Amino acid sequence: MSKADILQSISAHKAAFPAAPEIPSEELPAISPEQQLDLFKKSLTTAGAEIVELSEKEIDDYTAANLPGALDFTNPEIKEEYAVAALDKLNKIERALFAGRFGVAENGAVWLEDNNLPQRIIPFITQHLILKLDAKNLCANMQEAYKQIHLNGLGFGVFISGPSKTADIEQSLVYGAHGAKELTVIIAGK
Repeated sequence: MSKADILQSISAHKAAFPAAPEIPSEELPAISPEQQLDLFKKSLTTAGAEIVELSEKEIDDYTAANLPGALDFTNPEIKEEYAVAALDKLNKIERALFAGRFGVAENGAVWLEDNNLPQRIIPFITQHLILKLDAKNLCANMQEAYKQIHLNGLGFGVFISGPSKTADIEQSLVYGAHGAKELTVIIAGK
């Protein structure tokens, strides 16, 4: 069989892909901001994250006292310094603090965008990831979350919900296998 025959046979036998699933048109039941916050905290706890509720004024003092050496990537100078850092310098980051754009109550996920990340790898190679999120920036579910994401001009975005973990066939749970070993979410607006 010649190459042309093989290619013609492949073209004639294209796989049929199923249609995309229908997106539900009905609205999900609304939940209050208080219910969203409670569900968000419960979801984060289930995912293995630590939750701290603070006022905006308390965050710096809390971070200094409880998370020593944390690099605050909401600080433009630190963000700029690490934007061009070599991998060996990035690999030494033990604690990194980022601002999340919004959180999802149903699964405790926090959305990060690349305009807040000096390098995309940092949330995944740090040992302790700290995400700061305004309590007013919560949505109830992923349907609402996707409506808030605007991909135009966005190079990278990621939902993070809990520290990295995996379990093998012997059911041995390992933290930090594919990302941070610990996740602390600071909810501002107490």
